[in-house]
Amino acid sequence: MKQYICFQVGEAHYALPLGPIAQVLRFENVTPVPMAPPFVEGVLNLGGEVVPVINLRSRFGLERGAPNRRSRVLVVDRGGAKHGLLVDGVKEILELEDSSILNGGTPLQGLKAELVDGIAKVREHLVIILDGSRLLAAESLGRQSPGPGRDESEAEEVEEVEEVEEAGAGRP
Repeated sequence: MKQYICFQVGEAHYALPLGPIAQVLRFENVTPVPMAPPFVEGVLNLGGEVVPVINLRSRFGLERGAPNRRSRVLVVDRGGAKHGLLVDGVKEILELEDSSILNGGTPLQGLKAELVDGIAKVREHLVIILDGSRLLAAESLGRQSPGPGRDESEAEEVEEVEEVEEAGAGRP
């Protein structure tokens, strides 16, 4: 049995393996970064470390909403590099058997099949299980499909999130 953190983005429920999740924070003290890719909400100072925050609404091609009191930042530690994922709300910690997850992701609105590990039915909801390492991979971040109000040329100009980390690394 594996543990997952279940969260909401838009109307859909998603989950990531719990292991790489270092912290769950309220959305506060995120500093916008000029010229950052459209899906980067900004950076936050986490104990002296600059952590880029990716807005999953924007990342998934949904209309960008204003963060509210339910919004959370999931801090993911991927090989020593930390990234924040802005979500609309955290639902619960799930324990799922591998057999309860249907494999083979299908493209969903704004979501590439390679980002989906599977889909599980939890009570009355379908939960999309995401592949955390692919979600944060530079190549998947750099080739985002355009969201509402964005054209193909703008999507092609999306910079990799590592550039945001480098830009913020020299700041206190």
